[in-house]
Amino acid sequence: SRGLGDVYKRQLDSLTQLQRTAFLLSRVEGKKYREIAAIYNISEKAAGKRVLDALEKLRETIDNL
Repeated sequence: SRGLGDVYKRQLDSLTQLQRTAFLLSRVEGKKYREIAAIYNISEKAAGKRVLDALEKLRETIDNL
């Protein structure tokens, strides 16, 4: 059977590069949306949207397990 870690990694891999890195910067490294926005030269709102889109996709996967 597949472990939750495998499912999580596969879902992370399915995100766009910007969604994945914004999510990891936010949730793993603890960066604020403002900091992520500066890294990618996008608005703070756009950075937040990428993180939230990633969270939504990951939650859908967990809900469907």
